[in-house]
Amino acid sequence: MRASNSKSVLAALLALSLVWPGGLYGANHREAPITALDRLADITDWYAFVSYTDPTKVTMILAVDPLLEPSNGPNYFPFDPNILYEMKVDHDHDAEPDIIFQFRFKTEIRNPGVFTVAVGGIAGIPPITKLDGPGSEGLGLRQTYSVTMVNAKTGRSENLSEGRTLFAVPSNAGPRTMPNYSLSGGLFEQGIYSLPEGIKVFAGTTDDAFYIDLGATFDSLNFRMAAGGGVLSVAQDADDNTNFAPDDVSGFNVNTIALEVPITLLTSDRQAHAASDPK
Repeated sequence: MRASNSKSVLAALLALSLVWPGGLYGANHREAPITALDRLADITDWYAFVSYTDPTKVTMILAVDPLLEPSNGPNYFPFDPNILYEMKVDHDHDAEPDIIFQFRFKTEIRNPGVFTVAVGGIAGIPPITKLDGPGSEGLGLRQTYSVTMVNAKTGRSENLSEGRTLFAVPSNAGPRTMPNYSLSGGLFEQGIYSLPEGIKVFAGTTDDAFYIDLGATFDSLNFRMAAGGGVLSVAQDADDNTNFAPDDVSGFNVNTIALEVPITLLTSDRQAHAASDPK
């Protein structure tokens, strides 16, 4: 995530939680002992930044279910339909949510006689080129979801996906099964939806964008020598211009919900403000 100081609304995006029945809360990358037992409810990261292509909007990204090995079929990594995923925004500095975006998933089993949830290019089943209709026959497990915006102060809610079927983008099973996954018009791009109020949404499995030396972290914080570590050599430790740490989550996926929202929907008076303005 790249930081931006162009809009003060980012300061209001610190309140984020993942809620499921029982009122329990989850943390990231399997840190929390209880959440580690329920990986589908485990938040890996939360990003918020002014959108790269439109400075009037903010992008919020919720990533869950850590360390997913991309080829680990046959079920891959669906969202949990029993979990209510939420993004909460506090815009009046009282540490209470004012705007809440809720995401609920439903799972459809379409090919119960096939052992893998994604198959194409064999046995008369065409390659998967669409999320729905012709070209989607090989999607044995398919998920849809809804997006609801809630005004926490008034209790008013708006189903932003009403009248639309939103499909979560499945894991990339490979070029034979999904020959046009990330190219223009491919499955990934098909999963980006425009909603009312100028909002866009995406849900699906993506590369983990976080960067961390997990091995050194869990070796009792075995980092730079000045911090009491010892992973680096003396020469490396003296070089403050080079990053020698490995990216241990490289090559792993997470399940991601991305939401692009006009900034004016999130401020207290629905107006745009300078970064120095507390509204």
